[in-house]
Amino acid sequence: MREEKSILLREWHMDRKYAYCLLALSIATEQIGTACLEASKGYTILSFSVLTLCLYTITYFIFCKILSEIDLAVAYASWSAVGAIGASLMGVYLFHQSMSPIGWASIFVMSIGVFLLNCFGTPAEEEEEAP
Repeated sequence: MREEKSILLREWHMDRKYAYCLLALSIATEQIGTACLEASKGYTILSFSVLTLCLYTITYFIFCKILSEIDLAVAYASWSAVGAIGASLMGVYLFHQSMSPIGWASIFVMSIGVFLLNCFGTPAEEEEEAP
């Protein structure tokens, strides 16, 4: 009898471009979950509370799958920084919260940091030569 793994446990094989697409999807689901968290008013609105938990579960599932292709240091730093930038902008524009000039400068610096980290954060991979 042949043993088959569940689709959730099966190892995904992906290239770096696909992994970065999944990282973007993970960040997007986390941002939507964060908006639902704010809308849940401290988990007092059931629909937003359930949606928050579902979206965060999806976020972490996707995130852990990309770690086979993107180093943890780069993936987590990118995910958390872009998430912080997104949450800050969402707070200002969606929930009408205020931000100081230092807050705006911080967003700018974090954006540059994420860009530099993804461009130069890990050593270049050497291509293997065929014998």
